[in-house]
Amino acid sequence: MSFDARLLEKILVCTKCRSPLVRDGDALVCVTAGCRLRFAILHEIPNMLVEDAVPVPVDEWAPVMRRAGRDPATGMKSKTPSDHAF
Repeated sequence: MSFDARLLEKILVCTKCRSPLVRDGDALVCVTAGCRLRFAILHEIPNMLVEDAVPVPVDEWAPVMRRAGRDPATGMKSKTPSDHAF
């Protein structure tokens, strides 16, 4: 059984700061600019232990956020036309 990325936003959060995570290859990355932890996914199981997580350098974190459709400076979700209230 493979890891279901759709459950990511509903269930898994950063275990240090409780922020959402985005998938980046074989890892989950915290979207908070001040935290930026990378949690490894080993054998399709996310290792959510803070002591095993690795901080992502700022220059590597911004492209991860961009690929995930988030603001590369803040990690916030990018607004799309469907996000705007009418």
